[in-house]
Amino acid sequence: MTAPSLQLVQQWMKARIRREALSQSPQFDGEILKAQRGTPGEERLHVYAEGYLVRIREALAEVYEAVRQVLGKQAFARLAAEYASAYPSHDYNLSLAGRHVPAFLRNSSLTQQLPFLPDLARLEWAICHAFHAFEKPSLDLVSVGSLSIDAWEQIRLVFQPSMGLVASSWPILDIWESRKQSRKAVNIDVVDRPQRVLIFRDGLQVRCEGLDELQYQVLDGLVAGQTLGAVCGMLASRIGEQAIPITAWFAGWTKRRLIVECHAAEASR
Repeated sequence: MTAPSLQLVQQWMKARIRREALSQSPQFDGEILKAQRGTPGEERLHVYAEGYLVRIREALAEVYEAVRQVLGKQAFARLAAEYASAYPSHDYNLSLAGRHVPAFLRNSSLTQQLPFLPDLARLEWAICHAFHAFEKPSLDLVSVGSLSIDAWEQIRLVFQPSMGLVASSWPILDIWESRKQSRKAVNIDVVDRPQRVLIFRDGLQVRCEGLDELQYQVLDGLVAGQTLGAVCGMLASRIGEQAIPITAWFAGWTKRRLIVECHAAEASR
């Protein structure tokens, strides 16, 4: 097949994947793709174009279980086709194909009816990332046991690559946890129920836990690279004399093996 002919085939495949009208698709002459065993060349290419859409839809359904459950099979199939047209995959790994879905949903008409969809998709993509991320050895507590109180205020924590945080104005954790139920059985009040979620891997399992606002803000600041003292000082200015249970939180993080490194701010300069 000559270079111009190959380019024409590629244009045709692109047009079919994007569901463009046949009148807008490149037209073949009889010599470019000859019939084989009575099957026209365009018909044979159509199978490959449809197969691409099926594989993208399957890849998205594997990652976005809750989004699919909320939308239903037909609406999710339409979403997958629209997404495949807007974001053609250039990756060999199909698990990466859905990384733009949260952004895509922000401008989707579906979000007008279901405004929690982008945040739900962000949660599910964070879960996918956690599953595929490489884990590091967790923090050796003996190495930080000798730190003084002043030194603790200056430490910066490094967390597992699999750990993620997602905050939403909607109860996305509850919606995600209902993904295995039938759509008729799900009855979740979504109004005025914000949720903040910690995502992390535990062995081969990805776990999601709800966080209160204070712990989420502390973790969010630490992940961003702020010192423990700076984060706690910021919260103290907001909540006044309310106690910040940082010791209990730290124990929980180490129990879940979320922390991999602990550096004094002075030593990192």
